[in-house]
Formats: sequence, structure tokens, C-alpha cells
Amino acid sequence: MQQAMILAAGMGVRMRPLSLGLPKPLFPVLNQPSIKRILHHLQGAGFKKAVINTFHLAKSLTDAINTWNIDIEIVTIVEPFLLGTGGALKNALPYFDENSPVLLINSDVVTDLDLGGILQRHCHGRAIATMLVHDRNVFNNVKVEDRRIAGFGYNGPDALAFTGISVLQTDFINSFPDLFPSSLIEIISMAIRSGEVVSALRAEYLKADYIWEDIGTAAGYLAAHETLLKGEKNNMLVGKRTDIPKDLCLNGWCSIGNDVFFGRDISISRAVVWDGCAVRDGERLEDCIVTPYGRLTLTKDMDQKGRL
Repeated sequence: MQQAMILAAGMGVRMRPLSLGLPKPLFPVLNQPSIKRILHHLQGAGFKKAVINTFHLAKSLTDAINTWNIDIEIVTIVEPFLLGTGGALKNALPYFDENSPVLLINSDVVTDLDLGGILQRHCHGRAIATMLVHDRNVFNNVKVEDRRIAGFGYNGPDALAFTGISVLQTDFINSFPDLFPSSLIEIISMAIRSGEVVSALRAEYLKADYIWEDIGTAAGYLAAHETLLKGEKNNMLVGKRTDIPKDLCLNGWCSIGNDVFFGRDISISRAVVWDGCAVRDGERLEDCIVTPYGRLTLTKDMDQKGRL
């Protein structure tokens, strides 16, 4: 059985104040909650089950998931405290088919890569896990040797980045420690040191021109919108019951939600506006996210990891 787990319990610290009012997996990407996009992606790839761990604003997230009509079995687990990436997997073990590997994906990830193909590539090997990697500059810290993960915290010129997508054998998950919280990266590092094989799968082997963005930061969130709109050859998405004034000045692209009110003499450049927001007369929106929970503006001093 094709089964997956979506990691969705995080606090969304890098996206505050927005994440104080809405759990990050519900952040809209082209007006659809990011985790809903992943669930549709899994469904389209033939997956039958998705396990989702929750913690921060868990009720808001689970209530939303329960309203969606998606043809895939969804199991939500509310963690008593943050169990870490390794702890989340061990805690979810009873919900997995023990005879099938588990595809793991961060809810931060926006991608068009074939998730079923990633699972199939792992099944063709004998590794305890397969990690999807690629060359992504600021994130590069994984050492790969002979198509195997050799270590982390590596800064050599051939370092690669972990995409947040992996496949793990259930018996490997069963071997995880019962002490919580625990880190998946630390567990995999220990397994490698003990001689276990963890495969490295290059994302470009699956698709040459693929989409991948980490929306856990303002930079990544805006970049995902820009990439997706460019792929659709569109520079403006407008939601339902939103009227765009004739004098609006658009420079670049924008994604506008449902029931958004616009005043007069407004200019927008590379911005996302969520449902129900109001943009007042004379406002200049540039490199920003406008939400009912506050605004985030990308500054020149902020890198892709959301650090100043």
C-alpha cells in the first residue's frame, strides 16, 4: 500500500506573527491551503493513506482537514508536545501498514515532483531509507558518496540539500528510540555510522525542470507563488468576490484571495493577499504577505532561511 506522513506540527516561528493566528499548513498557496495541495498531490500519485501529526493550533488544522472531500484515508494525530521529526514517526507507527514503506514530506514543501515515483525508486533498492536531495545553495549541508547519504553538516563544494522528502522502511521506524523528542536526522546519522545504507536520490533524476520551494519563510512563500504563477503563465490570481479597481498598478505578480477589498490608488509588486483582507487607499504592497493576522515584508537583510 502506498502510504505517506505529512509533518505538520511545527510552531511556524519563522512566519510569525502570521502563524500565531493560523497553523502554517493552512497558509494558502494560490488560494488553497498548502497541506491540502499535498493531499491532492498524494491522491493523484496513487497513495491510499496519509498520516498527519499536529500540535500548534491543532484544532484549527484538524477541523479544516475534516471538511475536505479528498479520496484518501487521512489520520490526524495530535501530539501532547512536540515530539520532533523522529518522535513523530515513531508515535505514528501504529497507523502504518508494517509491510509498506512510508513516504515522509514536510508540510512546508511545495513541489510538482512525482511522489509515487520517489516511493518506487526506494522500493527498487535495499536501503533502510531514501532521502531526496538537490543542489540548493543556502540549504546545502548533506554529504553524498556513491549515491548514498554519507553525513550531514557538510560544507564542501559538492554538498547537497535535503528536500524534506524521504522514504523510510517501517522496521527502521520501529527501531527509533522511545525517548521524545528525537530528530530524524540524528537517527539517520547514527544508522549510517553503524553501517546501514541510506540512499540519496537526486531530484533532477525524476524531472529536469521541477518545482520545489520551502514556504517556511517569507522568502520561500513568495518564491513559491512566483514560480507557480510563472508556470501557469499568469501574473495575477484573483479570488472569488474580489473586485480589482481599474486604477490598480501591478508591477510583477500578485495572488489575491477571496472577499478582498481594495481602495483607490494602490500598487502591488510581488505580493500575496489572503482572504478577507482590506487594502486601503494609497497603499504600496511590495514583497509582502497581507493577512488578517498581520503582515510580513521581505527585506534585503533576510535570507531564504528567514534569518536576519
